[in-house]
Amino acid sequence: MSVTALRALSGALFLAASVFQPSVGRADTGASEAQRRLERSADRAVAEGQLAKARDIWLQVWQLAPSEKAACNVGQLALRVGDTARAAEFLALCIERTPAPRSAEERERYASRALDLARVKQEVGALTFAVPPGAQLSIDGRPVGQAPLGREVVVEPGSHRVRAALGAAAKETTVEVRAGETRLVVIDLVPPAAAGGEQTAPRAPAPAGWPGAAGLPAPAERAASSEGPTTGLVLLGGAATAGCITLGAFFLAEANGHERRFDDLLARNHGGYRIAGAELQRAQGAYRAMGLAEERAAVALTAGALLGAGTLLYALYPRSRGPRVTAAGTQLGLEMTW
Repeated sequence: MSVTALRALSGALFLAASVFQPSVGRADTGASEAQRRLERSADRAVAEGQLAKARDIWLQVWQLAPSEKAACNVGQLALRVGDTARAAEFLALCIERTPAPRSAEERERYASRALDLARVKQEVGALTFAVPPGAQLSIDGRPVGQAPLGREVVVEPGSHRVRAALGAAAKETTVEVRAGETRLVVIDLVPPAAAGGEQTAPRAPAPAGWPGAAGLPAPAERAASSEGPTTGLVLLGGAATAGCITLGAFFLAEANGHERRFDDLLARNHGGYRIAGAELQRAQGAYRAMGLAEERAAVALTAGALLGAGTLLYALYPRSRGPRVTAAGTQLGLEMTW
């Protein structure tokens, strides 16, 4: 292992420690296995310098179990990748969920978070709303909740489309927001007038000589027949789908085995901060093998899903019959179904 490679690895691990250090000592107990797996994936993403990916993974952790740790990590990672609106939103949640500091270290950590929030709020705008209670609010097509929100919504500076909907009434307006500014959006929703009774348009009389015209009997309506699916193709599609899903499950199991081996190597080397030499090569090999197995599993499962959907569509979708010429009296008619 060259000195350059070791320095690169050390730098990546230092970055991981600097991002996640503010939440050390406050890890939630009783975290689910899915949550722990996501957190390990976020650690690896930071070690590889993929901060945006790590932010997205911590967002998934937040959706699973909202916590101080998840909010703070999303806010800090978003701040580092320039996602200022999300950074302001989650740093505010981070401070809101942080208990009152009791020690000098906790007071310093709290002050650092408050400083980050104050700095990023100068780069974004915010919206508050005065709309009827129960109205559904969205900004630029993104739902933000039901009124009253009880909080401000952080947005990037610029023009934004705000929409409020309550039952059948809906209204949209455009708002300009500057950096560091909070705007109040007032939307007055007026229910639309009750629509009058529906009127059925009179049916035009059939031309003389056509079926249904006066003096000529109308032909009886017939249900459109449909051709059934070919049994052999349905069975073949089902077998191919099952094979792809089985192969995907095999690759997922293989990926899990490589991941356990990778985690064991990190655990034996103090979380990866002192890993080097042959242990480092084994860890890198396990990580690469895990990634390859996950890619193969994704391809197999995607192919199985596509084959299954195609087979189901083929088996259930009605067939159409071709055009047919019908005769009624002295007239000819062209009948088509689809």
